Amino acid sequence: MEKSNIIPLLRNHQQSAAFLLLCAALMTAPAVFAQDFWKPGKYSVGFYKPWNTPLPHSWKVDVTYPKGNSGSFPLIFMFNGMECQASWYKDIVDHVASWGYVIVQYTTGFFYPLGEGEREEVEYLTPLLRWLEKEASVNGNVWWHKLAGKIDFSRKAVMGHSRGGKLASLHYANSTNNFTTAVLFDPVDCSREAQGDTHPSAIAALAGVNAACDVIHPAPHGTSTLSAAIIGAGITSGGCNPVENNADAFFGTLSTESLYIKVKEAGHMTFAQPPTWSWFYSIYNNMCGSCSCSNITSQEVISEARTMAVAWLESKLRPSQDTTAHLARYKEHLMTLTVKGVETVHWPFEGVSAGSLLGADVEVSAGAAAVV
Repeated sequence: MEKSNIIPLLRNHQQSAAFLLLCAALMTAPAVFAQDFWKPGKYSVGFYKPWNTPLPHSWKVDVTYPKGNSGSFPLIFMFNGMECQASWYKDIVDHVASWGYVIVQYTTGFFYPLGEGEREEVEYLTPLLRWLEKEASVNGNVWWHKLAGKIDFSRKAVMGHSRGGKLASLHYANSTNNFTTAVLFDPVDCSREAQGDTHPSAIAALAGVNAACDVIHPAPHGTSTLSAAIIGAGITSGGCNPVENNADAFFGTLSTESLYIKVKEAGHMTFAQPPTWSWFYSIYNNMCGSCSCSNITSQEVISEARTMAVAWLESKLRPSQDTTAHLARYKEHLMTLTVKGVETVHWPFEGVSAGSLLGADVEVSAGAAAVV
């Protein structure tokens, strides 16, 4: 074969080899541009509402779980706001569950929260856990055993809105519960209506202090070693999220490793939304300072709450290089929302800046990221 014919062949082989090497690199590289936290996860979700549960007063339990046979998933307890229904948090719960989490809720009786208080209610967690363990360990071949093999009890966390944020914090502060972390949606500790020994202070508990809600203006209890993700309402109401007991107060007690986002135009009830019109929700929403929402809609507020929940839970329960890349995208996403009044009060992830993928530092201006 002539030399003039050999050279093109060699070049073709070199190009083919380079192409194969590139393909191999792409196949083994981390999925940097995989699903963003604000998008639904890869799982469709199922719902389980059993007739019989271990809870008192005929309280019903709602379980939202990822469908399919993909192994076991972390367990999340979601606590409702006072007098709120589990269904009011469907948008948040469905979104988080689609990322591969089993979420358990229950709805108390109408007058229970103010009457009996949180000191009694926190005791119901243990029988609820034992019941879930039984539900998850049964024979999965029976069609009505929805939770068989689905729960990883070694990875647990809590979420909650309003008084539910207080309950979540009380459980999180109790080290015997072994919760990894907490996600709080405009949490509320003490209020004028919930005073006395039956209402322990969650802010105090986070700092390792056992104190009751016996004053409206609690003294500082120190700094906690625990971290959490918080999203708070910018609109405050003395009867719903009083200044000394609201998201700011929780953040002031939690460790500096916490994430804190504030939505300036959100009201306390903006983080919940009933599936159909509810007179009780309407009264609560008006009383608590409804969302002014001139720059951001109530649905966008809920979207940011559920996005934050996924970002935080993934960072704590599934940390990886891929998660770090997603967090960078999330930071960039948050910065685009400053014009809508979404303020990132504290960002705890060192080395993860807006738009930084796999360690590339970036600068963000007017919502657009540029690598520097």
